[in-house]
Amino acid sequence: MNRAVREANKASGEVLVPQAKHESPDGRRDSKSSKKYRPGKLDKSIRVTASTKGAVIKAGSAARVPYAAAIHFGFRRRNIRPNRFLFRAMARKSTQVAATYERRIDAVVRNYLESNRAR
Repeated sequence: MNRAVREANKASGEVLVPQAKHESPDGRRDSKSSKKYRPGKLDKSIRVTASTKGAVIKAGSAARVPYAAAIHFGFRRRNIRPNRFLFRAMARKSTQVAATYERRIDAVVRNYLESNRAR
């Protein structure tokens, strides 16, 4: 049962990934760019992690894409304006996420009730 709930959470989170990749900024490397900055790494770092309590969409990592938080939330001292691409993706896909979650959880509950009825 826990595994099925986790899979339902992950499936509903996966609905957001394509939209989040579309919404994320497509950067260009210029002479002022940091050596760690590689265009396209932010898109590739968008992932969904799920548990029985919910799903989380993450972008970036401390080792590979350390600038993800600065891009998403902004960094005033460096003159980086916030680009809340994950929030925009959720706003645009919230109905589909809710529908996917409802459909998956409904199937989990139905399977659970049928298995208990057979006992």
